Amino acid sequence: MASNLKTYRTSKGWSQAKLAEKAGISTQYIGMIETKVKFPSSDMLQKLAIALKIDPSALFYNEVKLETIKKGIQKDLLKKFGETFCSIINSYIDEKIKDLDK
Repeated sequence: MASNLKTYRTSKGWSQAKLAEKAGISTQYIGMIETKVKFPSSDMLQKLAIALKIDPSALFYNEVKLETIKKGIQKDLLKKFGETFCSIINSYIDEKIKDLDK
């Protein structure tokens, strides 16, 4: 769990302080979780997951690899790009059709 938390945090380029700020908890507590000194409560896990925009269960997957996270981000970006591109093309086509109907 601790290494997954750190992997998700660093994949966003966040320091422990940034994650702590987003989750509304102390930087020291993040450090204690990542060094396995403390184990977070279910409420704390929820706060961390919300801050990281992940499902809380993702923190418990077997050693999440940074490469896996990057691939997921790339897929999401490509999908959003495709949706935006299609929307722009469809708007352009609609305008051209309207011009032809004039």
